This record gives sequence, C-alpha cells and structure tokens, in this order.
Amino acid sequence: MRAEVVYSPSNNVKEAYLHLLNQLEQIDFEPNFLLLFLTGGVWKNYRVFTELFKNRFPYAKMLGCTVEGYLVGDEIWTRGVAALLGDFDGKVEVFWAKDKTASKTAEKLGEQIGRGWDAILLMFPAFYFPRRFGLLKAFFNDKRYYIIFKNKKDLKEKEKVLEEYSKYLESKFIFPIDKMLKVLARRTNCTQIIGMNLVPLEAASNTPLILANYENIGRGAAAICFKGRINVIFHDVFPERGNDYDETLKIIEDYFLDAEIVKIMKKRITIGEINGTKPVDFLKIRKSGFKSMTQEDILKKIETGKLQMATPYVLAFISQKTHGSALLGLESFPINLYPSLFSVDEFYNTAVFCGELFRGGLRTFGKIFDMKKFNSFDFFIIDHNTIMSYGGGIHKFIDLIKEKSHKYLGIFSSNPSAHITNLDKKYLSEIDVGIYVNSSGTATILEFV
Repeated sequence: MRAEVVYSPSNNVKEAYLHLLNQLEQIDFEPNFLLLFLTGGVWKNYRVFTELFKNRFPYAKMLGCTVEGYLVGDEIWTRGVAALLGDFDGKVEVFWAKDKTASKTAEKLGEQIGRGWDAILLMFPAFYFPRRFGLLKAFFNDKRYYIIFKNKKDLKEKEKVLEEYSKYLESKFIFPIDKMLKVLARRTNCTQIIGMNLVPLEAASNTPLILANYENIGRGAAAICFKGRINVIFHDVFPERGNDYDETLKIIEDYFLDAEIVKIMKKRITIGEINGTKPVDFLKIRKSGFKSMTQEDILKKIETGKLQMATPYVLAFISQKTHGSALLGLESFPINLYPSLFSVDEFYNTAVFCGELFRGGLRTFGKIFDMKKFNSFDFFIIDHNTIMSYGGGIHKFIDLIKEKSHKYLGIFSSNPSAHITNLDKKYLSEIDVGIYVNSSGTATILEFV
C-alpha cells in the first residue's frame, strides 16, 4: 500500500492549516482512504481541516476522531493534527450509524457493513459527554434511581433497578465496549476488528468527536472496512491469565499494588455497591485524603474541557467465561450508582480493588512490534495512559518502534479493544471468547501489506 503522513504540531489553526496545505501540495497520488486525528488544541475547529481534505480528496473514504497525541518519524506530539493518506490495494469503505441506544446503533452499523471484510477499524464513544443540561439530567436521574435502589430490600429487586438504570445510561452516554464488538462480529462475521472505544483524558462537552466521510456524526459509531492484504495485531502488557478464578486472582494480586478482594453488587453496566456501600464512598474510605469533586466542579471542568478521566484506582473484574480480567477505573465523581464501560454480568461477584501500574516500562508496550509479520506501513494505537505514566520518557518509545517498523503513523488514544479469533496467547484482557477489553495497557497494529 502506498501511504503518506501529513501533520502539523501547531495549535494555531491558521498555522496548522498552512502546514498541511504545503504538505498536501507534495502528494502525487490519489488516496482511497484518509484517517484524520485531532488533538485537544484544535478539535473544535475540525471543520477547517475537514474542508481542506475534502476539497483536495473528495472521493477518499474518511474516518477521524479526537486523540491525545501522535507519533510520526522521530517525533511525538500532543498538539496539532495528523492524517494518514492511503492508497489501499483492495476494497475500502466507511460506514456510520446513529440510533436511540448503543445496541440499536451497533445493530444498524453491522447491517450496513455486511459481510466479506478482512479487517474493521471501529470508532465509538465508550462514554459521550453532553452539554451542561444533559449532565444536569444525568445527576438528577442518578439520585432518582439511587433512592429507588436503596429502598429495595431484595437482591433481585435491586438488580432490576440497576438494569433499568443501565438502559438509561446506554441511551444517553455509554456504548458498552464488549457489546459493540460482539454485535459487529456477529453481524459482519469479520475475525479482525479493532475497537477505538473513545474516552478522552480530558473530557469536554460534545466529546469525543467522531468524523465519518468529513461529517461530525455526534453520538454515533463509525467504521472503516478493508478487504485485501491487511494484518491486525493486538497486545496487552499484563501477565497471561490463569486457567481458573483462583489462578487469575493470584496473578492480579501479585501484579497490582495494594490488592484487596471486594464484593460487588452489579447488573448490566452499573455498579450498585462495593462491600455494601456506594462505590464513591468506598473509594473515600479506602483512600483517605482522596478529594471528591462536587457536581459544580464537574460541570465547570466539562465546560472548559478540563475534566480529568485518568485515575490510579481500579476494580479488576474476573470473567466467568475465560478467567480473563478487565479493569474499571474508579473516579471521585459525585454520583451514587457507578457506570461501567463494559458489561459486568459475566464477571464474578467479587473483584480486586487495587492501584494501577505498568511493570516493565515502555518495552512491555514495544513487544507488540515483535509480533509484526510484514515490512510494510503500520498504523498503530497505544493506550493514552502511557502519556500520564511515563511523562517525558515517552519519547524513548520511538527507538523501540524504529527497531521493527520503518514507516508508520501511531496515535495515543483510549485503550484499544479487539475481536480477534486466532490469538495464541492467553491475554489477561480476553474477557469473552475472542473479545479483548481493558481500561488500560492495550495496543494494536494494522499492518497494510
């Protein structure tokens, strides 16, 4: 595949536009697809860039979104804009869908895509952040459902409340990561699906931004589909999972900091209680001095685009199907019922409360490049938590990449997920057969042959 990367590390929109325009004038081929990535400093002016690319490449299939940063050549940037222009030797199409609920959106998108594709790159908002009024309604409904939940005495009745609240969350905010992958895999019969389940490190109103064929699709899902020579790789940095609950539990306890087994009351995508108390209250008790935010704090931070979504505290759930594990971050938000970004029904009713960390440094992420099969163009996605974990040391990642990859574009984005059926490693992140989901520590590569 012929491919070129254009980019500008400037947050000045006019300057970035001119940088890109100058580079585009040097492009001497017509790409049949385009991937566009906008960082926090420029995404609000996305129309400037979509118009630029649309005028230059009106027939290219286009997909884009907000990211935390990108890697190109010898450089890593967390500002500006980057785009991959590709002339894929095969069939390529972009599809998008939007409906009342996450489930309906996934079904509609799967129907549009159909069968016969070799690889799919899927973008959707794992959590969509609305404007102030939408958040105020969310806080109100959280209180309303919690009062009903608290007044129920029977476990089954409590679970019914959590299920109803989960339906509300899926209709307004959350696209459960595992559900999106399962529906798309069932509808398309594709064995190589990468999920960009977007949650920004700093959330703002109407984020994450997703673009399909140069249009902002809002709270919807989009996918770029390839038929031809392409290879998909998934990797996580954790030890391999155990063969049963006890083995995986021991692995988690040995790997993570200050591990504590806790009892969870849960249903669908909602956590009602941890050890018999509200999740956020549990966090306050275990981590004294951990400052909790007020409702007004949240609203102000969302309006200014400064709501931090990273947290060092997680619940590690263990799957009843695979004995893999997925981490759910615990934030000090002023809420009563805690939302999960993945379905929790198929996990045990105990979990491990612990502190998140990456052992082994950047080289653990770099191992994904040892799995490459081709000397080709690589598009890769690295968990954006690495930016927070390694700080300025993240630049050392370039040396690891260049040992194995010679031409590439990489992005720092939400921990990518995957549906892949032929992996021969017992990844901890495999929470269902062929479904790989975690809130941290994952990476993927698309090798364009």
